[in-house]
Amino acid sequence: MNNQVIHATKWSVICEVAAKIIAPITTIILARLLSQEVFGIVASITAITSLADMLSDAGFNAYIIQHQFSSDKEKKSVFNVCFWTNLLIATILFAVILINRHLFSRLVGAEGYSNVLVVAAFVIPIMSISSIEMAIMKKDLNFKRLGFIKIVSKFIPFLTTIPLAFCGFGYWSLVVGSLIGEFIGMILCFKFAGFYPAREYDISRLKSIFSFSGWAYLESILEWLLSNIALLTLASIYGIAALGLFKVGMNMISQIINSIYALYSNVYKSAISREQYDYAKFKKLFLTFQNYSSIISLPLGIGTFIYRDFITTLLLGKDWSEASIIVGGWALAATLSIAFGNFYSDAIRAKGYPKRLVQINLVYLVLIIFLLSFSSKMSFLTFCIAFCCIKVIQPLLQVIYGSRLCKISFGEILKSSYPQLIATSVMAIFGILLNLTSFPFAMNFIGIGICIIAYITTYYFITPDKTIFKVFRWA
Repeated sequence: MNNQVIHATKWSVICEVAAKIIAPITTIILARLLSQEVFGIVASITAITSLADMLSDAGFNAYIIQHQFSSDKEKKSVFNVCFWTNLLIATILFAVILINRHLFSRLVGAEGYSNVLVVAAFVIPIMSISSIEMAIMKKDLNFKRLGFIKIVSKFIPFLTTIPLAFCGFGYWSLVVGSLIGEFIGMILCFKFAGFYPAREYDISRLKSIFSFSGWAYLESILEWLLSNIALLTLASIYGIAALGLFKVGMNMISQIINSIYALYSNVYKSAISREQYDYAKFKKLFLTFQNYSSIISLPLGIGTFIYRDFITTLLLGKDWSEASIIVGGWALAATLSIAFGNFYSDAIRAKGYPKRLVQINLVYLVLIIFLLSFSSKMSFLTFCIAFCCIKVIQPLLQVIYGSRLCKISFGEILKSSYPQLIATSVMAIFGILLNLTSFPFAMNFIGIGICIIAYITTYYFITPDKTIFKVFRWA
């Protein structure tokens, strides 16, 4: 990897670690201050605002990051078109939500909370502005400043949401805290990105933008459906409290597991897009990033599944014990995506095959809809288990498509990742054996410590590349 990519990776890792630590800590504290019903209400409302935010993007971010511009004039012109179009769509979507707030809140099982939906929807135009500025920074591999913005955007809600929740503001604490964080993040984006939109608009560029990012846009819509379709129906089937349980359990584990991929995903996406026509460099980047990611993600996901009851109680409290099945199951399924599937997915996109990713997500979506059609006939626990099992299909299809389209076989991944696979298996054996005996709650810390030692020791003695322990010192 060249020095620019290594430097960007270093700052991406440092800033992402800081940002990702704040979010789980905030959730851990709020889970003890707010009820499951409150989280369920906000989850329903967020499903609508996140859809509007995704629709306003229209694939502009993907175009800015992946397109190779021939001149600074073209670049500035495209930035202007993306900025003003994005803001216009976001404003229209906000108006639609405002006018139909009662209908939308009723559709997602949050009837009576239409005013909360309107306030939360203010985030749409704010994020439409900051998203373009962030895409520009990603394009330039300016992850030091981008990381600082992410940290501030996460820390501000921490300072506002928790006091508001403690004072009894309930769902308003979550909505207002998030809104303040995004607004300050938008201001910082303008300051650091260095792009200020001009009053010019070359409409002819829209055609090339949409032709380039059309499939990526459709993929984004499918990803939203995959993330939110269950949230839109669970409240009416199992109740708003069950929705809160499902959302918080999944979010908590996603914040932890996905943080591994998020450490350098922005750098990885930008780097492989630049090397899409150089197979040797493309393959090297793919295998290097994937190998480093799986060293942490595999043991973290498997370990979370084994100690799911302990981790759920520790992080969320005893009142959330029912969430342990979604915490453990989602950790196990998400690990396959983080360690393998996501890398193939981004490689497929970089190679110019977003249509294939749409096909993969369509299959996954059909399976989820099929499950939801029978959900009223099964218990909430059974639904959570089935939902996690279906999740495994997505990374499996990504591996199948990616190995063929990118000409990087899964066997090559296994060849480079066998030390962490063996070490994770050894760790899992220790964890399962330790869980066969009933220990006091605090003793689980010792059990987890033994598992960590078993993993690191096994990995160290079987990996042929000892220098991997110094990878971040090199950076």
